[in-house]
Amino acid sequence: MKALVYEAPGKGKITDISMPVCGDDDVIIKIESCGICKWSELAHNSSGTSLAKYPCTPGHEFAGTVYEKGKNVTAVEIGDAVTVDNATNCGDCYYCRNDQSLYCENFASIGHNIQGGFAEYVKASKDKVFLIPENLSFDEATVAEPVACAVHCMDVLDAKTGENVLVLGVGPHGLILGQLCHHSNAQKAVTIGGLENKLQILRECGVPVIKMDRKDYSIHEEAIKKEFPHGVDAIIDTTGYWPLVQSVFKFLKKGGRFIQYGSYHSSEDFVIPPSWFNEIHYNEQKYIGVSCQTFCFDRALAYMASGKVKVDQFITHKFSLDDYFKALEVNRTDREAIKVIINP
Repeated sequence: MKALVYEAPGKGKITDISMPVCGDDDVIIKIESCGICKWSELAHNSSGTSLAKYPCTPGHEFAGTVYEKGKNVTAVEIGDAVTVDNATNCGDCYYCRNDQSLYCENFASIGHNIQGGFAEYVKASKDKVFLIPENLSFDEATVAEPVACAVHCMDVLDAKTGENVLVLGVGPHGLILGQLCHHSNAQKAVTIGGLENKLQILRECGVPVIKMDRKDYSIHEEAIKKEFPHGVDAIIDTTGYWPLVQSVFKFLKKGGRFIQYGSYHSSEDFVIPPSWFNEIHYNEQKYIGVSCQTFCFDRALAYMASGKVKVDQFITHKFSLDDYFKALEVNRTDREAIKVIINP
């Protein structure tokens, strides 16, 4: 079958590989749609990523149809439309045995260290395969994985009735979390971003937004002061962009929560002043990291099917597998791109 293969970081090509072999508890899925994400770029550049096992076929956000199934698989049938939870835990390590499978010491992931979805077919364990609701397309279902991660973030946030929340960023994760926070217990949840096409998606979903000007941060700072004169109870950063974090952190209330959801990928070092940590210390604020998810796919698909999380406008570009590297370049350089999809 045809697949994208990286023999080493930065050395990828479209080539032929063997079809996956279906075990008794496995499902073979014919890929209909697979989404490009930041990790796709990391696999492509020379630095790679620590989770990858080379040779590597990326692609952990995908959907397709059941092509083959093992004898122990009863929840799905041949031809069913499905998506897959890519995350796999061992069940035997210290963390798994203490009900903390998200921190599994032997964590594995389809599209990272297991053959992923930028291929014609992929194999998944039966317990990781989920039926796609009838009102969602294959392209929309590829976004279930980032929605699931955002659902986990909401669990960590645990917004209380009457709280105010600020979401930083309008990439796919910011657009998802902006909607989830809007439908949470929070009294008001506002999302900050700089690109008009993405802010408009949130406006159409009823989510309040503040436009950011990278050349003049005082504009969004004044808007935040006006919207939240007493500050916010929680900030979720999906950007991994320190200048923006530094700009808005002062609006976090005493006792507030700052959730670091976006990764920092910049090669540039930056200095965090000691006074920043003192502020966290004296104000008893909480700085919390959130990453990945386990056991959130059912809820993610339910949110999407209900319309509380709308992702149809996320799909801005589509390419064939043969044009993967063109798609990757669009994802990297076109600031108005949101979700770039590969349809093999």
